[in-house]
Amino acid sequence: MFFFSKQRVKKDITTKDFYFGFPEAEGENIEGQSLTDYFEDFLDVMNELSKGRFIFIGRKGVGKSAIAKYIKDISDITDNAHAALLRISDFDTENVLQKNNIESNSALMFEWLILINIVKLIVKSQAGKYTLEFQKLEKFLERNTGSVEIDKFETNEVFIKTGGEINFEVLTHAFGGIFKKHFDSKTKKAPYYRLITPLKEIVKKILSFDVIKEHEFCLLFDDLDINYSIDNKECNDNIIELLRIARNYNNEVFNVGNAKILVFIRKDINDVIVSRYNDSAKLINSYGIDINWYCNDFNENRVPLKKMANKRIELNFNKFAISYNKNDAWSSLIQTNWNEYKKSSFKYVLDFTFYRPRDIITFLDTISKDDYSYPIDHFTLKKILKKYIQITTTEIKSELSLYFSEEEKELLFSQVFSFIANNNSNIKLEDIKDLISSFGFDIASEKVVDILLAYNLLIYKQENGNLIINYREDDLGSYNKEKLYICLHKCLYHYYRPIV
Repeated sequence: MFFFSKQRVKKDITTKDFYFGFPEAEGENIEGQSLTDYFEDFLDVMNELSKGRFIFIGRKGVGKSAIAKYIKDISDITDNAHAALLRISDFDTENVLQKNNIESNSALMFEWLILINIVKLIVKSQAGKYTLEFQKLEKFLERNTGSVEIDKFETNEVFIKTGGEINFEVLTHAFGGIFKKHFDSKTKKAPYYRLITPLKEIVKKILSFDVIKEHEFCLLFDDLDINYSIDNKECNDNIIELLRIARNYNNEVFNVGNAKILVFIRKDINDVIVSRYNDSAKLINSYGIDINWYCNDFNENRVPLKKMANKRIELNFNKFAISYNKNDAWSSLIQTNWNEYKKSSFKYVLDFTFYRPRDIITFLDTISKDDYSYPIDHFTLKKILKKYIQITTTEIKSELSLYFSEEEKELLFSQVFSFIANNNSNIKLEDIKDLISSFGFDIASEKVVDILLAYNLLIYKQENGNLIINYREDDLGSYNKEKLYICLHKCLYHYYRPIV
């Protein structure tokens, strides 16, 4: 459309003409560009899928949703790949069914959701469309339109009035042997939950067909943090139930073909689950994929975050036919060597980040908000970083909502963090615990400190000034905490103190 078009008459190309992507993966696609242009698996995490792993774990901003959206976007433009993005927050149907005296629980709902969506993907793929089995599955979906749409149960009056029954008669023509094990020959309808076992057998049979094996099918469970409450038992029960069911389906049903359930979960939520369910640690250790972008490589052009940034910068330079350093596009956007800091501009910026793609994209997006000439000098860069810090700090406050109330977050920023920033030397762990205790948090002061350390907002510092940050340390337990000091992450420190 004209109003949203990037086309306009302009003499010089500045950074305001650039588009480096969007910090939220859901907003990456704009006219003429998409996540498929920007995404690259710099950490080689996709290779972990071939090892049977399916749970992507990482802090908010490390790229979990980007991976999910990339898989979905690629499937939309690839003939033999098919994916569906699912969010459990969209399916608050259990209470609806129970209010209408229809038997249900989260395990039944998840299984129905998984089975119906894999059937929909198979039918949409048109793979095996000339087989009787495919044709009957297609008819089954057509005849039960609405009833098989789990997110539409609430508005499907017919489904509610019939007690949640599904008509499966058409399936008996192709899968009679399966249904005979579960129903008598006269039964043509049954509550949805009674169809789970036979439908599971049908899906397993269909996925084993050679013509179906030529295709890949993927169900992606993302945004598990939406409407999540750390103290809500139902929320936590739902997540562990989903992980157990996903494991069972991947190992016992989908393993006969090329189908998989992938789950994307925030590390802080994952830590809560592991602390509360006995079987969760083994499940996570066996099937988890940890997304950690930290890389201590002497050659910064091999650092995954630098490679990601360079790719996005290159796309813009190429789009406008601007010449640039092909070996390091960053150096053509930002002056790179400053004797003042004895480090490159990239490493200087990296110190303000939490080693996440979102941080780098937010920084680049901040550049694109104004008309800057390039390469950007260090005076201008400091101004940009001030804006980046404001944006990132707002996101930090949002992330902390998992553990803290609005009043407690206000205390953290107005009292605790500001105290550290303005007394940034010789502050011990016990000093911070005592300070936090004085404000009467709902959580014990020791736990509050552990949370802030886990988010890398508080950082241990040795007497020689070396920082001990948990995302780059294998074992924080090897340090004597009594001999360490506490300081703020650089981004948070400069939220209170100017960059000089």
